Amino acid sequence: MTRKLGETLSSLGDRGTEINLSLLANLSDLDSRELARFRTAWITYDSTRRVELLHALIELAVEHVEYDFRAIYVWTLGDANPRVRSLSIEGLWEDERSHLIIAFRGLLHGDSDPDVRAAAATALGRFVYWGEIGSVASGHAESATRALWERLHDPNEVVHVRRRALEGIAASSDGSVPGVIEKALYDTDLSMRESALYAMGRSADHKWIPYLVSELGQSDPALRFQAVNALGELEARAAVSQIISLIALETDSEVRLAALMALGSIGGTEARQALEAATEWEDEAVVEAAEQALEELLSDDGNTYEIINGVLGIIGIDDEEVEALTIEDEFNEDPLEVEIRQLLDERDEWLR
Repeated sequence: MTRKLGETLSSLGDRGTEINLSLLANLSDLDSRELARFRTAWITYDSTRRVELLHALIELAVEHVEYDFRAIYVWTLGDANPRVRSLSIEGLWEDERSHLIIAFRGLLHGDSDPDVRAAAATALGRFVYWGEIGSVASGHAESATRALWERLHDPNEVVHVRRRALEGIAASSDGSVPGVIEKALYDTDLSMRESALYAMGRSADHKWIPYLVSELGQSDPALRFQAVNALGELEARAAVSQIISLIALETDSEVRLAALMALGSIGGTEARQALEAATEWEDEAVVEAAEQALEELLSDDGNTYEIINGVLGIIGIDDEEVEALTIEDEFNEDPLEVEIRQLLDERDEWLR
């Protein structure tokens, strides 16, 4: 299909019309000559139109993964409008190319707008995570970690940026990270404490589960929200009962929905039964969240049984047999869960 680049760029220049999403596919995978044409048109668009265009491109790319607008996002990182720069960073959220670390570091340390610096910190945090799972070279991840570490400990930096730096380094296996997470948990700034809880979930370290369970009782819903999300991230089976209790008593709708989704991530018989019960509630939002969480839980469980059946050569296994296996497994306690419960008991005793 012939690219309709000229028609697309001309249409975007018409400020009186809405952006035609069907034409934006013509901006995917631009080569150097086509990008030069885009740049020429871009400078004729006003600031509002540029923001609208980037919003539309990001929305389209989420719906159609085959579209690639990275060439545009990299170009617009240098735009004069800080909102455009932030959106450009957001558009590159799946891009693992290591040269972007240099660009993000430059924005983190040199951009005048705190929202842009915060977005750059979040982007660098993804490279930290990718380094831990082996998607990018460890040296690149270390470079991102150093940049975040410097910004986190800069006394002149605003909290908004420092908290994103904390979240960014959370996935790092650096031995100093747990200390800064725990320190942030007792920060006087509420948003920093929220980020500490987020970081606990991002760390993949089960030592934080007792801390997170205790935070479920916080009076501020923002802290409860982050705590229950983190427990879901950690797949904290030992916290299922506390999460179910939270759902029953919670007055904040966002926290309740987050708790339902956490149960879906954690899985297990107790979580499944609670989600099934929640699908009978009269609250439509609760029912929808419970059904979505239940779908995730059953999908994961189903995949597990399919793998086991494949290995053992079992052709079919009915629901009653699956339930029996699940119930039997409940009596074989995970040593990690036992340890976590002991830690919870010790923490409760200390708090008293």
